Amino acid sequence: MKRYLQAGRLNSPRGIKGEVHFDCWCDSPDFLIGVKRFYLDENGERFLTVKQYRPTIPAILFEGYEDRGIAGSLTGRTVYFDRNDVKLDEGVYYNDDLISLPVFDLETGEQIGILERIDEGVKCNYYFIKGEKNDYLVPDNDEFIKEINIETGLKVKLIEGLETK
Repeated sequence: MKRYLQAGRLNSPRGIKGEVHFDCWCDSPDFLIGVKRFYLDENGERFLTVKQYRPTIPAILFEGYEDRGIAGSLTGRTVYFDRNDVKLDEGVYYNDDLISLPVFDLETGEQIGILERIDEGVKCNYYFIKGEKNDYLVPDNDEFIKEINIETGLKVKLIEGLETK
């Protein structure tokens, strides 16, 4: 499992004090409340220390970047968070941890493929399952995703129309 996960992208400075707009890629900007460091690489080697985080905007002010000009150098950067800095509720997983898990048909118990990606939709996310014979696009809701287990994989209920060509 990756230790450092993508949090979002830093955008243009906001105001004159060095705060930068933040395009959060998590379920909600509130998810990152309490994170004290964001990392500039997926290895956690370079980090920015949070001075102020405002999830309602969302915007971040980093120590050492308290000037609009200096903060502008961060524009367009992807930032990461350390998974150890955030506590997940029971039964909640990071999308990155689900990718490449085997997926099984609930009714037959047969493996139908591997979870290749999770696409963001308007009403829900969609799991793209790459199979040997067929691919599937399964909505992320309780009607179709019946079980998620990091150790053994996913169990899904298939209906007509979920196959893609």
